[in-house]
Amino acid sequence: MNAPKPVPFRRIPMPSLITPSSSRLRHTAMTLIAVAVATVLAACGTGEASAPDTAGPMSVPVAAPEIRSLPVTLELPGHVEATERVELRPQITGIIERVAYTQGAPVRKGQLLVQIDPAPYAAALAGAEADLREAQAQARLAAGEARRARSLAGRQAISTEEAERREAQAAVAAARRDAAVAAATRARLELGYTRVVAPIDGRIGRAELTAGNLVGPDDVLGVLVANDQVYVRFDIAESSLAGHDTSHWRARFTLPEAPDKVFDGSLAFIDNEISADTGTLRVRIALDGHPALIPGRYGQVQLILGEHKDALLVQATAIGADQGARYVLVVDSEGEVQYRPVTLGARVGDQRVIEQGLDASDRIVIAGLMGVRPGMTVAPQDVAATASAGSGPTSPARNEE
Repeated sequence: MNAPKPVPFRRIPMPSLITPSSSRLRHTAMTLIAVAVATVLAACGTGEASAPDTAGPMSVPVAAPEIRSLPVTLELPGHVEATERVELRPQITGIIERVAYTQGAPVRKGQLLVQIDPAPYAAALAGAEADLREAQAQARLAAGEARRARSLAGRQAISTEEAERREAQAAVAAARRDAAVAAATRARLELGYTRVVAPIDGRIGRAELTAGNLVGPDDVLGVLVANDQVYVRFDIAESSLAGHDTSHWRARFTLPEAPDKVFDGSLAFIDNEISADTGTLRVRIALDGHPALIPGRYGQVQLILGEHKDALLVQATAIGADQGARYVLVVDSEGEVQYRPVTLGARVGDQRVIEQGLDASDRIVIAGLMGVRPGMTVAPQDVAATASAGSGPTSPARNEE
């Protein structure tokens, strides 16, 4: 078989892609790019050389401590007690005839509370009065006979012994009369004791025993407490007494559900010794009666021990915490921020008393502590130190961190 003859190869010329017009376009593009780069570089160089430096110290609000005289106080738990508390007990034995009071209601001194059956005691009084009349008659007769006997003896009409006997009989009759007087008085008292009356003004509790019950001196009929005044009892630690004159103490009392309602009290009792077991001194204050001051309730006593003159106060927002310690940032006369550790005192509204670490002339950073560091140079802006503290009376509270 004959093989096919190879086809001869022939080079075909390709058309040129670079034409005169495309060459001109490429030259123009390169020129524009070069001009743009030169313009940007020129602009950057000009900006660096001519732009002014506008950065400066950061502005921070500062204020001097407020100087104010404040009461030195302690806050202590207190227990309300009645100034007078009476357990009503009958002084005689008998059957309760009626309970004459409304349980839980206020009562007045002398008001009838419980009536015990008076019939047996009325009968006993009648018998005692009859015995008294008989004894009085016998005493009068004996006294008359003694007088006549003395007269007859003076005329020697009767013997001296007879006269003395009649005088002795008169003395015995007089003694029996006196005993009858005492018995009648006792019977009259016992009849009066059938009326159990309020010994003081106050509020009566529930009736422990009601009509029909046999009662005696060992039974409690009810409890009556005075309500025109109450005591609040509390204990103060020995360490809190140092340097304070108890004659200048004043006190206030609040209840937990109404802390804004303040009851002013006066010192009624300070114990004469400190308890060896607890190391505390027992104190009692007297308050005017109020429906909310029920004996047995607990509340908070604000004991004013004296006055802290020229106390330094700063806003609570100006105080920072550093591993349990407290500090403020102070700006000196050169605008440099300084770290100043402080000791805190009482809380007064939204301010705190600074016990140690500050001078009255210091300017304190009062906001934005997180953005300010010791050693920085800042532009201090003075603001009013008491803008949020108010100008009314302070409400002293316990010392706390």
